[in-house]
Amino acid sequence: MRRMALMLIGLLFLSTAPAVKSVSVPEYAGLSLIELGLKDSVVFGIYEIKFTDVDPYWTKAALDIYENGVKKATAVLGLGDSYYYPSSTNQLLRITLKWTQADRKTILIAIDSPLIKIASDVRLDEGDSYTLPAGFPSIKIKLVDAYDTSAKFTVYLPYTTLTKTVNENDGFGVAYKLTDEVSYYPYVFVFLKSSVKNSYATVDIYVPKYAATKLEIKKATAKETPTETKVEPTELVYDDILYVGEILTINYNSTIYKLRLNSIGYYSSLSLFDKNNKPLETFSVKEGGSYTSKKAPIRVEIPPNSVDLTYNRTYIKVYAPSGAEVPPIIREAKIKVDLSTNVKKMLLNGEELIVFVNVENQGRGKAFDVKVMAPLPNNFELKSGIGTWSLKTLDAFTKMPVLVYTLKPTQVGRYDLGKVKVEYYNEAGQKKVISSNEVKGIVVYSIPEISLSAEAFNGTWSNYITTQEKSIKLRFKVSAGKGNPEFEFIKNATLELILPDSIDGETTIKLGDIKAGEEKIVEGQYIVLKQAVSIIGAKLKYQDPLGNRHEEYFGNLLIINSIPPKVIVEEKVQKVYPKPEELPDYIKKTLDTLKDPTPLAQAIENITVNYLPKKPDYKTPLIVILLALVVALGAATVNYKNKYEIVRSKLERRKKRPGGLPKKEEEGQEVKTSEFKKEESP
Repeated sequence: MRRMALMLIGLLFLSTAPAVKSVSVPEYAGLSLIELGLKDSVVFGIYEIKFTDVDPYWTKAALDIYENGVKKATAVLGLGDSYYYPSSTNQLLRITLKWTQADRKTILIAIDSPLIKIASDVRLDEGDSYTLPAGFPSIKIKLVDAYDTSAKFTVYLPYTTLTKTVNENDGFGVAYKLTDEVSYYPYVFVFLKSSVKNSYATVDIYVPKYAATKLEIKKATAKETPTETKVEPTELVYDDILYVGEILTINYNSTIYKLRLNSIGYYSSLSLFDKNNKPLETFSVKEGGSYTSKKAPIRVEIPPNSVDLTYNRTYIKVYAPSGAEVPPIIREAKIKVDLSTNVKKMLLNGEELIVFVNVENQGRGKAFDVKVMAPLPNNFELKSGIGTWSLKTLDAFTKMPVLVYTLKPTQVGRYDLGKVKVEYYNEAGQKKVISSNEVKGIVVYSIPEISLSAEAFNGTWSNYITTQEKSIKLRFKVSAGKGNPEFEFIKNATLELILPDSIDGETTIKLGDIKAGEEKIVEGQYIVLKQAVSIIGAKLKYQDPLGNRHEEYFGNLLIINSIPPKVIVEEKVQKVYPKPEELPDYIKKTLDTLKDPTPLAQAIENITVNYLPKKPDYKTPLIVILLALVVALGAATVNYKNKYEIVRSKLERRKKRPGGLPKKEEEGQEVKTSEFKKEESP
């Protein structure tokens, strides 16, 4: 029974540890367990809870509740029972009987108060703070850094400073120290609703409904005189991690002490037992503080920032007298290997297969000389990275850097990536070998060589035809080269014809899937709209086995010549002439119709003149006579003019003689006559 009781006490201490961060807000904030002897009481703010009675078997206890010194209620509780004050529907305090220790004549009680929200959707910019309202102790919550999905806070308490990082939709609690051994947790609970990187965070703030900070334990019974430790614990005998529930054995002077870590938090709880597992002492150690046992020559120290709530452990230092020994705690490493790839379907000569190997130690023990060996499947070649990695030590709850290497397939097909093997040695020096998962069904596809040909029908099939028909038949053949039809194919193929405006018909032809070694032939009727030399091309659109879209262009597949051949026509003209008797009338009518008939009339005259009889010429002699008369008349006129000029000049000379007698008229006439005669003579 005693052993069972000790086990229950241990479980009880574990249950009172501060909760690890959770996505939900705790329902209550509670004090550390309070140990009361009969007639002892705990004064919490204005309330006093006094242990007044117990049944003979220590299975039930009576507790009186006082408010400002006035008794308000009596609660009779069995183990695990709770009393709600002032009522279950209006809770201010919850008092629970956690355990009775008949051998020590004491009980352990828990005092809780419901958490309530005092601030909702508080926005804090980086560097801003929220301070609890008046009536609360001086507690300030400052946003240090805002990240994408988390935030970092610093909480300033009257006696210390804490820094916490929390994820969105999660929270953290802060304990408040009431005495050296009792703390109130969580006195403040911060719930992070959202965070914007490098900007701000939005939080809700919770506090206990009864947020008193004064606590006193009144002892009515005589205190047990502690056993004096004659030897000082000065030698560091343990300096390492200790997990909740683990027991550290300390051997000193043929005496065995067992130190057990019950819970961790701002105050961590430890229990000391003798070699028969009899409890000697239970005590709390503040983070950053120490405690010297009153029952054994042992001192326990928890350095600052040593408590790790994530893995339920803390760094601890244990001091004992010189010569004490602490057998090492052998912990087992738990190696987990995960093998994965970037894809499970790929194209030959396309992207490479990237292999990821994640190695993690999920156990409490360390792994030594870790060696990781990666597989290389058939028809793959190693392109980068190596196939083996080594690590000297892999600590508990740590991961190796992700191991990455790339493989290039050399042939289509379906392949499996075998298991990764990990060899290591545990803390006991034993060799261990573990294997990872397998990656099955890695499929390597390829696109076969695609060709396209076309023909038109004009009595025979050809890629060049001449036709005068209004309708023609066209045939198209798509062929895939030889290969493995299971892994080499195209799908959802469509042929889009590129028709000139002289040809009309269906332009989109669905072909579906085409596997390696397969061909598809499609035919259709098309209309010739006009005479032209028509060139027909096509685009082949399809998807590769992975669904990626492709397009190939084929030009000048077909030539359709619908222009008719040139026909040369020679016309034979038979000229018909009028009869001789009709010709004069015909000529007259023709001349009448002309705007200028003179040229034609002249031409006709030049032709007919040679056929007319010749007439006497009276005009020519007459013209000759007239010309002779004109010449004679002209000569006479010139002769008389010359004589006139001579006579006039002589007369003018005669008029210029000065003075004298005038000549006789006979002289004048004689001269004149003689001159005239001279001129008449030949």
